[in-house]
Amino acid sequence: MLAAINNDDQSLQALLDSGASLDVETPASGSLYYPAVNGECQYWTALTYAAAKGHVRCGRILLERGANVEGGALLSEEKCTLTPLQETTQRGCFSALSVVAAHGHRAILQKLLSQPLASVTKEVLSLEEMLAEGTLPNQNNNSATPQFSKSQIKALQEAMYQSSENNHLDITVEIRSLGIPWTLHCWMHSLRAAHEARLDCVIDQLLQDFLQVCPDEYSSQFVHECLPLLFNIFRYSKKEGTTLLLADIFSTCYGWEPIKLVKDSSPVTTSGSRIDPKYVNNPELSDVTFRVEGRLFYAHKIVLVTASPRLRAMLSSKLCEGGLPIVQINDIRYHIFEIVMKFLYQGGCQALEPPQEDILELMAAANFFQLEGLLRYCETRCATMVALDNVVSMYIHAKVYNAMQLLEYCQGFLMQNMVALLTYDDSVKRLLFAKKVPNHDVLGGLLSTLQSRIKIRKSHNFNVPQTPKPII
Repeated sequence: MLAAINNDDQSLQALLDSGASLDVETPASGSLYYPAVNGECQYWTALTYAAAKGHVRCGRILLERGANVEGGALLSEEKCTLTPLQETTQRGCFSALSVVAAHGHRAILQKLLSQPLASVTKEVLSLEEMLAEGTLPNQNNNSATPQFSKSQIKALQEAMYQSSENNHLDITVEIRSLGIPWTLHCWMHSLRAAHEARLDCVIDQLLQDFLQVCPDEYSSQFVHECLPLLFNIFRYSKKEGTTLLLADIFSTCYGWEPIKLVKDSSPVTTSGSRIDPKYVNNPELSDVTFRVEGRLFYAHKIVLVTASPRLRAMLSSKLCEGGLPIVQINDIRYHIFEIVMKFLYQGGCQALEPPQEDILELMAAANFFQLEGLLRYCETRCATMVALDNVVSMYIHAKVYNAMQLLEYCQGFLMQNMVALLTYDDSVKRLLFAKKVPNHDVLGGLLSTLQSRIKIRKSHNFNVPQTPKPII
């Protein structure tokens, strides 16, 4: 135990080679023969002492020799003691930099940084490092930031962690200015603190560092904690530069792989044509008539009621009882209604060739009559038409008419082209920030789409784009 306490690895090795017990325990507090035992250390083993003192070499030797990793703590016995892991967690880091950073004493931190940092481990110094000891900052140093050894960088990283955990943003940024690399955790905490304090300049500075913290494979913390934070800043930011920085980050995270295509999942035909197409709008054998834009359209119940729940309800309503029913159709143009009827009679979309300017109106009719096959066809056609100048219109139509595949495609298009769209005109800004679609959170949908995209990429072992678009 004394060898572990004193970090005397050579004596520890010799004792173990001579057969010393690995897991001998400190006696219980208040025992008859050991009245001076400190109650805090009762049942401690050599490994517990090594962990509490931070003596890594001695701890490694003990573990390699088979020391009990739980120390003197056993679940089967009532022993009031801590495990080596618990001791390590409680004791933490005794670095002066970390203590100062955790308590927000910036002046003391600057004083410590103005002096040469002592190495916490036995480290071989180069001649350059020896000559640099004791020199003033920026003297004989052409670089913008001082050069640190590995142990010093580790101490500064720990200090950065402590300052970010305790929301001392000024200290975190100052340590970062020394060239200490970000970790995702520290960067995220700093960004949240800057957002809560409404420090727009600091937010922009942190966002500029995104590519340095962007992991090769996005972690669960990034997907579930960092992305919601970024979208929250995006939602409430009033500064155009910040908005564009975030938009570019979102596009980078989404990636430049092709957006998932909308495929027409409807079969080529639904059990063949129900009735010969010549009977479309043919009064022969017709048993129902529609009035559209003041013009009559003849149809057959057997075709309509089996294909459309909406038409079945309309034809079975009390308004259609008795005689040859005439059903009034409002808000749908005559030639659009004719295309819908052709779809029903032909049992599919294979012969349909509606002009491009009628697709959105046809999609509205397909949603009204609850025709899934026709709706999928319209989604497929619309996806090929999405562009910078119409994506907002496509998005709104997709949401209103329950075209979920088209909505997902539009979300992907928005993510990949967000910077260009935000600078194209104000329609995208109104869509994103002005709640243009009632009872629908556009940014929430984009966040879910981005999270799903990253998860799918990870599941397929896709790499993040190796040449990401540079931050503006």
